[in-house]
Order: sequence, then structure tokens, then C-alpha cells
Amino acid sequence: MPQVTFVVGTMPEIVKSVDVACRLSKSGCDVVIYDTRQNRSDALDVPPAIRIVRSEILRSDHADDLSWVQRCAEDIATLAQGLIVVQGDTYSALAGAHAAAAAGCRLAHIEAGMRSHDPLSPFPEEMIRSFVDSHSDLLFCATQTDFEDLANGVNIARKQVFVVGNTVCDPIFSQQERLRRAAAAPRGVFVSLHRRESRQYRAVLKKSLARLAAAFPDTPFTFLSRGLLAQSDADEFGPNARMVGLSDHLGFLERLASSALVIGDSGGILEESVTLGVPVICVRREIERGRFVSGVQQIAPLEIGSERLRQLVAAGLQRGRQPRGELRDTFGDGRSCERIAAIIAAAVDGRSHDGEIRALSPAKPIGAAGRTPPWHLERTAANGMD
Repeated sequence: MPQVTFVVGTMPEIVKSVDVACRLSKSGCDVVIYDTRQNRSDALDVPPAIRIVRSEILRSDHADDLSWVQRCAEDIATLAQGLIVVQGDTYSALAGAHAAAAAGCRLAHIEAGMRSHDPLSPFPEEMIRSFVDSHSDLLFCATQTDFEDLANGVNIARKQVFVVGNTVCDPIFSQQERLRRAAAAPRGVFVSLHRRESRQYRAVLKKSLARLAAAFPDTPFTFLSRGLLAQSDADEFGPNARMVGLSDHLGFLERLASSALVIGDSGGILEESVTLGVPVICVRREIERGRFVSGVQQIAPLEIGSERLRQLVAAGLQRGRQPRGELRDTFGDGRSCERIAAIIAAAVDGRSHDGEIRALSPAKPIGAAGRTPPWHLERTAANGMD
């Protein structure tokens, strides 16, 4: 029975890759999930057929992150066989990539090709994703733009590359009726800020957000108590503000769906909001998701105190309070995990995948029936809210 080892450590990695692991287990693969516990300590909820290895190598016991990555990689290499699967651009993904090289395993990368083209934004994610892509054998791009960025920066001649959509969209499509009910009367602004590179602007960001809430006194502002806002109180932002903690993923999606506007710096939240039809203001210097996508606006952290943010919020609220249409398939159509699992199952069995997604070349992207996949990145004339 072929073995496939998934390396996860953060909640986004779990959300985006564990369903692929479950599908592979059902198909007959021996699936192992190595949990680095990078920034969390909760247990994983997976079928008993999947073996969970919870790392005992604590990040807090190491002088720096890279020494922790090295120890995790050594540990993963002792148990992995055949294929290692990583997701995204975390230190856990970096550990999985190093483990694959040490153990002589093939490497698969979910969410490959994503680029901001700025090595310092996001840092260190941009460097990690480039390294993982260059060492991967199977690469799963979420969108056509990600594939083009990958092909422009990595020699893919001997790699298998697929455009499959983003797995973060799958739960939204599977729970669309419940989320449609949550979005029946969208109201308020949801704020989540956690980027490492924005920590130096924490004080400025908090003051600017307080002024923003005061400028819209009749609009409720909900602040997620994590990252840059982890130690904040609602009183700091005004009477129309409240702080909320992390919930289960479906509850979090319901919170997004019920909002009229999202302000954040998370790529995953951007993808989820766009899929739900919620306007987004992304507080980042550069973005790798959302380029050319209607409903996404970008503002640098240093600009957040400007009049432009107030104007963007006013426009976003006006749009976000309108009735929602069908889910958007900009980043995925709800079948990404199914596609990735089928391709990996064929790869570990030594078969070529002959389903609707076939390997890509820069000259001829192929999706269903020989056409560009319908979930490729939307390109609009203006990257605005109008």
C-alpha cells in the first residue's frame, strides 16, 4: 500500500489539505499526517485510518525558527516514504520540503506558484514558497495566474503541474445553503490583521481603525482577537466595536458571509470572502491573491490612516449590503480536494492521471474538455469596487 505523508502545522494548512488526506485514505493509500504544531496545540479530527504523528519538537525550545525547521525535517524524514505533501508557504511546509530531500521522497506542493514578487512582503513566505516550488515534483496551482507565475520563475520541464482551484473554497461550496442563510442580511465590517511584517505599524493601525469605526458610528465593527489585535479591547475602537475569538471553521465562514465588508491581511480570508461575494480591503504592500479581481482593494499598512481608506470602506459597504448572487468560482469551484486526491493517487500508483485535469505546459493550459479551467483568475478592466 503506497504511503503518503502530509505535513501540517497551522490551521490554514489543516483546512486546506486534510480533506485531501481523507480522500486518499479512502482510496486505499496509507496516509500519515505529521503535525508540527507550528502555532497551535489542538488535536486533529480525522478518520481513525489516518495515522497522526504529533511532533514533540517544540518551536519554543529552539534559538530560531530555522533550527526548529531543521529538527522537524529530520524527524519527518525518519518516517516518510514515497511522497510528502505540503501546503502553502509556512515553516512546516519548508520542513516537509527539506525532509523530502533528506529521505529521497517525491514532494507535492498544494497552492504552488503563488507570488507577490516582493521577497519582503510577505516575509518569509515569499522565499519559502519559491524554495518549495523549486524542489517539488507535483505542483498544484490554484489559478491560471499562479501557474503563469510559477512557469516564469521555476524550470517546470521535468515537473507535473496542475491548475486545480484552491482547496479553501471546497467547504464554502459544500455548505453553501447554510452560508446563504447567514448572508441573508449582510451587515457590518469584519477586521482581521495578523501579518508579521505589519507588527511595526501596530499602534498606527489600531488608532486608524478606531478613527474608522468613529467615522461609521451606525456600522458594527467586529475585530478578530488574534495577531496584531490579540491584546486589544473593544473599548479601544469605540461603542460600535466588539472583539471575537477564533471559532470552528464553519462558524468563521458564517461570520464572513454575514459581513458587508472585510478588512484583512490574510490571503485565505481574501479567497473565502471573494468566493462568498463579500468585498475585501487587503492591508498589504503587495498581494499575491486578488490581482485583477473585482471586489478586492489593496491598501498599504502606512496608508491605513488616510482618507482613501474611509472612501474604500464607504464604497465597500454600499456594495456589500446588496443582495448576494451565486458563489464566485474565481479561486475554485468546490472540487479542488477531489482533483488533487485523484492525481496523487494515480502518481503513487505509477499511473498517469487521465481525468479532466491534465498536466500543463506554459503554451497550452488544459482543463475540462481541453479548455482553460473555469476557475482561472478573473481579470477585470478595473481592480475596483464599482
